[in-house]
Amino acid sequence: MTRMVEAMRRQVERAAAGARLAFRGLLTGLQLTPKVQLASGEGLAGEQLDRVELMQQFGFTSAPPAGTQLIVLPLGGRSSAAVIVATEHGAYRFQLDQAGEACLYNQWGDFVHLRADRTIHVVSQAKVLIETDQVQINAASSVTITTPQFTVAASGGVALNTPTVAASDDITAGANITADGEVADAGGAKTMSGMRAVYNGHKHPENNVSGGSTNTPSAAM
Repeated sequence: MTRMVEAMRRQVERAAAGARLAFRGLLTGLQLTPKVQLASGEGLAGEQLDRVELMQQFGFTSAPPAGTQLIVLPLGGRSSAAVIVATEHGAYRFQLDQAGEACLYNQWGDFVHLRADRTIHVVSQAKVLIETDQVQINAASSVTITTPQFTVAASGGVALNTPTVAASDDITAGANITADGEVADAGGAKTMSGMRAVYNGHKHPENNVSGGSTNTPSAAM
């Protein structure tokens, strides 16, 4: 029995010695069009990697640039059945501030940073484009937008469901302005109805020798 166990142990050791373990590599190229991205690269021992599947988690995909470090796993110990299970590129990795944070980033400096202070920091060096059917923002405190110019292209109209609208400077309208209630200056002294009453009852000196005054307007506003 002892001899049989020893023989089995040696056989297992020989089989394990012939099986390849996971190893490091360096990415040199990537094919994006296949259903699973195919990578080419080089192992640390100089082994050439060709059309190795880059396995990623469902719901997330990335295209790592050349020079990315790879962890290659030969399935069943066979190099021909190898897959890439992890990637990292130190030159582009986003530096997190605290444990527990996460970030989605690319090599051009754009990122979405979920921070420890419960804020989400979004930075894009070019443009942020959102294409969807509806966008709803529920902010318990406030929403602030800081920009040199703000444009809204709403073909169906804009509705403001708020008790007040304040503007720090002039408001210009390209068409009529309709108000259901009063329109007043900042002090509330010159309301629309007050200006209408002044106009409807106004008189001024008539340009004739008698020096009399004109009648009130013939049609009230």
